[in-house]
Amino acid sequence: MKEPTVEAVFGVDAGIVWEALNKNGPSVIGDIVKSTGLRRELVYGALGWLGRENKIAIERRGRAMVFSLREAEALQKPFEGTTIGDSAPQEQIRIRTRVPPTKATKAKRTTKARKTKAPLKQSERTDEFLLH
Repeated sequence: MKEPTVEAVFGVDAGIVWEALNKNGPSVIGDIVKSTGLRRELVYGALGWLGRENKIAIERRGRAMVFSLREAEALQKPFEGTTIGDSAPQEQIRIRTRVPPTKATKAKRTTKARKTKAPLKQSERTDEFLLH
């Protein structure tokens, strides 16, 4: 099973939040949650992602925090016909070829195998116990 990457987890949500802010303009967290359908903690993660990329502006109005796209971001139109999955990094295929062991490696393996003792049978263990 393929493990999700950071880009897959936060990048997709960040794209959804970016589109909501682009469509609706400046919004408080509750409005972003309603317009995107994402859980509140996922919206905060996406806003953090967008903040790290310097794509959003935050303004405090009273007790509320209003999030909006920066002016340069607001002027951009969303890509039509593409998804965040199209721009996600693709998994690279690594082909491993087996290298045959050298003679020195084979000799080390057989030496180690000879040094270990074979386990004793039950009757041999009993005789050894009684003799001591």
